Amino acid sequence: MRKYLSTTLCFILCFNAFSQEPLMDSIIQKNYSTFSPLVDKESFKGQGWDLLLKETNAANSVVVGEMHFTNEVPYFINALIGQVKFDNYFQEIDPYSNRILEQNIKSLSPEMLNLFVNDFNSTFSFLERKNDFKLYEKMVKQGIHTFGLEQVFLNSDRLLLSDLLKQTKNKDTYAILSEMIKTSKELSLNEDIYLFTEDFLEKSTLLLKSKLSVQEREYLEAMKVSREIYFGGNHHLRIQVMKNTLLKEIANWSNKKNLFKFGAVHTPKGESLMEIYDIGNLVSSIEDANFRNSLHIMLIGKSAGETVEDLKLYKSFLGVVTTDEWYCFDLRPLQKAISMGNLKIEAQTLLRIIKGNDYLIYIPHLTESEKFSAK
Repeated sequence: MRKYLSTTLCFILCFNAFSQEPLMDSIIQKNYSTFSPLVDKESFKGQGWDLLLKETNAANSVVVGEMHFTNEVPYFINALIGQVKFDNYFQEIDPYSNRILEQNIKSLSPEMLNLFVNDFNSTFSFLERKNDFKLYEKMVKQGIHTFGLEQVFLNSDRLLLSDLLKQTKNKDTYAILSEMIKTSKELSLNEDIYLFTEDFLEKSTLLLKSKLSVQEREYLEAMKVSREIYFGGNHHLRIQVMKNTLLKEIANWSNKKNLFKFGAVHTPKGESLMEIYDIGNLVSSIEDANFRNSLHIMLIGKSAGETVEDLKLYKSFLGVVTTDEWYCFDLRPLQKAISMGNLKIEAQTLLRIIKGNDYLIYIPHLTESEKFSAK
């Protein structure tokens, strides 16, 4: 009898595991739509696009999880802001760089802005890519208020220090900042990181012991925290910095229409793909606490040289892909099946993706975005 029960239990468990994939495939096949780029209009056409616009208009905050360094993501965001009016835009650069870039775009002539970009583009983090910078510039000129939430990028010290140099009224501070900028620029020629040097640590510590303006102190302390994050591999501290910055700005965005664009590891409503409650979770919680909703969209795709095996995590979704269109998968029916206990997903990363996003968009051909020319 015991042997019979054991055999029966094993059969049931094996059958249940085997039956999960067809069930998931069936749900996916019933809940997707497609759309296609309209290159001449910088937009899209198709049922999937119409659905996304409807959902985007209904949400207070739209959170897009991207793959970095592609041409297709800025194209998608550009099309979105072309048809939906956003008040605020949040991106994965630090707030100080964001402030400097926004001010320069607003105040400099086209010629002077080009000179500035040519000199400093290697310090722009993700905005070092031409299409990403062009998208950001368009947002600023459209009057969308922009925010940076990230730690200071490892190459951004020269941008921040140069901004402080223009504003400081203290001769001793000016002299030290000048030395730091000179050393940073020299090291960058060999792709060395000034932020990681003892010279940066010694001079920034010296400056912080002197009389500084609020902004000078803020910039220097942020760079030291970023150095600590990089050296210690402290991802938790990094996310704390991002969430703290977002909360400091809450009065400027909680009752407005917001667009967030971050790496897809950060954006799920629940636990992120880095196994921490991240920026997507905080946005979702704040909107929920105010009786509003956030829309979470994750973008994936196939780059040149990648095979189906490289995307095996998304096997069930790719099973319906038969054309070069973009595929928009509604993940909420899968979420319902999971919560009802009908569908069990063993792969934790896939589970976090499905439970943490409303839509998954598959882009059949990803192309790498171009950097500004190195100077």
